[in-house]
Amino acid sequence: MTKNDADFDLVPAHLAVQAMRDNGYRNAAYAAAELIDNAVQAGATAVELLVREQVELVQERKRARVQEIAVLDNGSGMTAELLRQALQFGNGSHLNDRSGIGRFGMGLPSASVSQCRRVDVWTWRQGVDSALHSYIDLDEVIAGVQRDVPAPEPEGIPEFWRSVGSEFGKSGTLVVWSKLDRLLWRTGKAIMDNSEFLVARMYRQFLVTGQVKIRLATHTN
Repeated sequence: MTKNDADFDLVPAHLAVQAMRDNGYRNAAYAAAELIDNAVQAGATAVELLVREQVELVQERKRARVQEIAVLDNGSGMTAELLRQALQFGNGSHLNDRSGIGRFGMGLPSASVSQCRRVDVWTWRQGVDSALHSYIDLDEVIAGVQRDVPAPEPEGIPEFWRSVGSEFGKSGTLVVWSKLDRLLWRTGKAIMDNSEFLVARMYRQFLVTGQVKIRLATHTN
């Protein structure tokens, strides 16, 4: 049997993506800061770091555990082409930009997979009802199901995030991490406490001048 050339890729995609998970982000706070930086570069005046917890039974005690993490902004949003580029490892719109953390053009996907196995992105430019959606799912990549960034399609934002987010402007972006398998902290409080100090330090100039408002919030089901 003759194998296709694709079977002899110089770097098999599923191995490359798994290797990129070990990309130097210390924890979820630093990874989330990468997305906040992207939002600021996109002209956002308001950014929200939102944590979704679920109450679970752990050793016969009820405990809240983080299920999803999201970053919402009211920046310029992205076209379908730009969204696909933003989800490509090594691509992006800030390849020559030295003004922020996301300057390497790998910020969104590399920061995301350092913490989770799936990242979903919704982005819009003509109101939230015009949102386009695409994603990366590591389980699909490993199984050979996902070989490229899916073409963005119109898709409504999940009701939960619409109900807890307060900055759905005419344009913006929502990034959601799920299948969180690499979190250092397992509670929303721990993520908020550690992220608050980091965000305040990194964006103090924007916060003091009022250029950007950053909100951190945890919601428990």
